[in-house]
Amino acid sequence: MSRLRWWWNRITTPHAPSRFVYHPPALPAGLREIYVYDPGDYDIARLVWQVCDACRCGSINKISIDQKWQRQGLGRRLIHRALRDGPAYAWVTSGQSPEAKQFFPIMSAETGAAFTAHGPSCPHTKIDRSIAAERIPPPRAVIEHDI
Repeated sequence: MSRLRWWWNRITTPHAPSRFVYHPPALPAGLREIYVYDPGDYDIARLVWQVCDACRCGSINKISIDQKWQRQGLGRRLIHRALRDGPAYAWVTSGQSPEAKQFFPIMSAETGAAFTAHGPSCPHTKIDRSIAAERIPPPRAVIEHDI
């Protein structure tokens, strides 16, 4: 996202408690990321996930939230955003921290997605990662308002 576009977004939404910047994948099963910024432009959260439409599976690769922003529903909102990309898909997670071991069962009960820790991953997501490493230019980041 260009500096001008970021500046314009800040000017037009001065009272937004946070801003969600989505980085779409370079390839269909590639990495998707959302960074969350507070009003002072401090990076307070990040979600990284992948979705494979061919295998109907999704993977939560990383979720991190600044400690002072935890337990305010931000992680929940991010997971719901990822699930929009793969509704009714089989979802897995990477290794889970002690906090995540409490968080994902709650999200599983709420959403119906299993969020299996270290579950089997799709072969397409691995291929897309190696291809993306060959410097395919990523699409432009966008502000998401409906998270």
